[in-house]
Amino acid sequence: MTPPAESDTQSIPVRYWIWLFGAAVSLLGDLTMTFAIGWSATRHGGSVAGLILLLAAAPRAALLLVGGAIGDRFGAPRVLLASCTAMFAVTAALVPATAIAGEPIWLLVVLALVVGVIDAFFLPSSRSMPRLLVPSAQVPRALASFQVTGVVFAVTGTAVGGILVNWSGLAAAAGFDALTFAVMIAVLIVLRKAITPPGRMPSGMIRSIGAGIKVAFGRPLTRALLITMTVAAGLLMPLDALLMPLLARSHGWDAATAGLLVASRSLGVGVIALRILMRGAFPRPGMFAAAGLLVASAGLLGLSVFEPLPLAFAAGVLSGIGVGTFTGHVLPLLMNSVEREYQSRLQSIVVLCQSLALVVMNPILGSLADLDGVGITGVCLAISIAAALTGVVVLTRPVLRSATVS
Repeated sequence: MTPPAESDTQSIPVRYWIWLFGAAVSLLGDLTMTFAIGWSATRHGGSVAGLILLLAAAPRAALLLVGGAIGDRFGAPRVLLASCTAMFAVTAALVPATAIAGEPIWLLVVLALVVGVIDAFFLPSSRSMPRLLVPSAQVPRALASFQVTGVVFAVTGTAVGGILVNWSGLAAAAGFDALTFAVMIAVLIVLRKAITPPGRMPSGMIRSIGAGIKVAFGRPLTRALLITMTVAAGLLMPLDALLMPLLARSHGWDAATAGLLVASRSLGVGVIALRILMRGAFPRPGMFAAAGLLVASAGLLGLSVFEPLPLAFAAGVLSGIGVGTFTGHVLPLLMNSVEREYQSRLQSIVVLCQSLALVVMNPILGSLADLDGVGITGVCLAISIAAALTGVVVLTRPVLRSATVS
């Protein structure tokens, strides 16, 4: 293994650490809220839960390209501030709404649709911030620092989510999420002058979206990374909000235990992120990303066969190690494969691809989990096999095997 280059070990700018603080606190609230929505939805069965999660992904997918173009036009920090303000209002209003109406399906449906619309503008700008705040050579370590910090909050967030849901249901999680968005709003106000405002786009909105799509799919490496991430998203992203709560219910575990199971996966992600933060990314990131999918496959296999809680936690950690290895090497490659002025549009396409994968996979996986002949353990086994096959395919692609972070 080669040591990290000198550029990889230079100091990350202070402005990034300020943003990271706000983003991590916001992540704490997001994970708490995501778990709470997933738990509330699974009360109505796997099919209903899959449908509700689909309704969150559908408006997000429909508006993402517009959200990415607006982020590049007006600046990611401004769009992010507006989105966080909207989310603060929604989560704050949800507290009295659940106190009055409870947690019926119609309220979960409305919440999913509203959050999906806001996410279409929030996610592209939020995910482009590391590339805007640090030099390209420091992107792997910057993303790793977010993952390391995020794991602490993720482990806490899912555990807190389980405790809050047991205590006062969705209302408690919503109130907590509103507080974390208030912190993020304050951080963004502090950073409002830390990033140079973008130059005005020479073309209109439609042409700007088209240019972003052309850049994303016209470059071989970017295209291959997008395809790989889309497949991985359909297989791995339903874990936290849908599959692990269903797995917990199938074993008779309560919400707090389910939250800890989700947190075990985040802990595995943090192990790899800490290594990248301290030593830099591994050489040949494309090959290590493929290896990560194989490791994640082994963890999912464990979740499908292990019933004792300690073994299920160990399998969750192993799956997280695989996911962390995959994302920790794919994301820097993707960010650095296009110029800074395309970052929000690139991220909108990434999230769009992931959302489309979730639109397809959440209902399918939820319905399969309800079948007597398959069940949630059968779903986990099928995802394990598919993830392993995807890792093998990645290893056969020269453009991914030879890719380096520049």
